[in-house]
Amino acid sequence: MRRIASILLLLATGALLQAASTDYFLGESVRQLGLRDVARQAGDGKSSERYATRAGVGFYAEYSRDHIFVDGIKVMLDDPIGFQKGHLTISRRDYDKVFVPLFWENPRGPVGRVLLDPGHGGKDTGKVNAARQYNEKAATLDTAARLKLLLEKQGIEVLFTRTKDVFVELEDRSAMAARLRADLFISLHYNAGPAGDTTADGIETYCLTPAGQRSTNAGKARSTTAAEPGNRFDAANILLAWSVQRRLVKATGADDRGVRRARFAVLKDLTCPGVLIEGGFMSSRREGALIADPAYRQKLAEAMAAGVADYVARARAPAQAGR
Repeated sequence: MRRIASILLLLATGALLQAASTDYFLGESVRQLGLRDVARQAGDGKSSERYATRAGVGFYAEYSRDHIFVDGIKVMLDDPIGFQKGHLTISRRDYDKVFVPLFWENPRGPVGRVLLDPGHGGKDTGKVNAARQYNEKAATLDTAARLKLLLEKQGIEVLFTRTKDVFVELEDRSAMAARLRADLFISLHYNAGPAGDTTADGIETYCLTPAGQRSTNAGKARSTTAAEPGNRFDAANILLAWSVQRRLVKATGADDRGVRRARFAVLKDLTCPGVLIEGGFMSSRREGALIADPAYRQKLAEAMAAGVADYVARARAPAQAGR
């Protein structure tokens, strides 16, 4: 009853929070989610605001930016932060699809079975680090094997889309999640920059783009794509993505490329929450050498497992965990 009353409160106050037909005042909106004002810090932008949950998880927003920072982790938005009447504003779609899932809602359902998807395989080598003679399909399979052992220590059953160097069609990977009744789907990948670029690096985690929103890898084009089956889990998807990205960045010190959105084939048709992780750049002179090191892949796996544990803890917590 308390959760229903809280939701009704949010709906009732929504009209009062509007700064324009599609925008909400940021401060008033997040206060309704239980956050409090936090003093600005040295180096903050002139038009910026900070807030924090009662548990101490803070976020930073700055005018015209296409992202916010939640506990220091970049989370991409569908619309840039606006400014009206002396206050920052957010779009209604970002309020619904970013702020409410991260600061208010908790995912529903137990997490007893995880399907790991080591990217590429067989004829599809993925990205290649020529200097190290190491390729993505080998790196993802090794990372998945390490992650399996760590998740099993949490009492989670772990299954794979592939356990050998074989090619698996993209649509077959997500179909396995339904057939095997997985509670979470985690697709493992490593990135690469443009040809000849050996400096681009960093970690990013993707969740499925909500219906009607722009994918962060789609440039300025506005998507009109209808809802995909996986959009039923939008709230859980972004929470899982943020939980994993946060642990990965904090554990490795890698460049934070953010929580991003894409309509990847392995995410669109999922029957459970899922993410796709790009654990670093094979093409990077520095990061490629790290990825080729088993000790670093172990560190990545440990961070991913910790992110899953954080997500599971939210799933088991009472309503309004952010408060």
